[in-house]
Amino acid sequence: MTGQTIDTMEELVTQLIAAHDGGARISAVAESLTPADMAGVYAMQDLIIARLGPVGGWKVMAGGQGEPICAPIPANRYFANGAALDSTRHGFIFPEVEVAVTLGQDLPAGSDAAAVEAAIASLHPALEMVASPFVDRDAIAHNVKLGDLQSNGAVVLGPVLDGAIRSELSTLPVTLLFDGVESTAGASGANWSDILAALGWLASHAAARGLPLTAGQVIITGSRALGPHGAAQSIEGRMGAWGSVTAAMRY
Repeated sequence: MTGQTIDTMEELVTQLIAAHDGGARISAVAESLTPADMAGVYAMQDLIIARLGPVGGWKVMAGGQGEPICAPIPANRYFANGAALDSTRHGFIFPEVEVAVTLGQDLPAGSDAAAVEAAIASLHPALEMVASPFVDRDAIAHNVKLGDLQSNGAVVLGPVLDGAIRSELSTLPVTLLFDGVESTAGASGANWSDILAALGWLASHAAARGLPLTAGQVIITGSRALGPHGAAQSIEGRMGAWGSVTAAMRY
């Protein structure tokens, strides 16, 4: 924390949680507290989620190279479409437009693609609000940010999408708008098979951490458009004619 030395991982976790909720920003993290590998990253995440739980869902990058990277998201960081969020208090720095899935049933370890697909109740547009609890985020080691629940600050969940969107996901047109003005756009991302594979991997990974995927959880599957929102009062993530998700920012 600014002006205070952080000596233990427990102290770091305490200060991260506080900084995400309006507390003082952290200026530095000692190398001795920086996770050396992904096992350390996930151990750090587990300490945080044990304090913030229950788990409301996860973030996982579908369609990437190699093994996915993930993080649990506490239930109290999920918000309904159109929610008003305090950007300053929670240190939001930019939104990401993502495809989210809601599970309609538990998804155990070892689930194959057919079992994953059967467990998915619905798809949604979502905004993930990336947040920084640090004075200078660029000065903080990457593995610390991964351990900090991959910089998750909030998720705003949009309405249910028509299931036919599944065949269009790889070329889905996505636009991010601030106060009604287009900021960034994209037209590529994980396809349906990529998402099923990522969720199958996540089911086993989460169960091994004692945090199994359960009915009602919402999983976001990777950024499709992002950009710093500055002082924008309104944020919208639009998925072509399929639907959109919005959030109102307070400062």
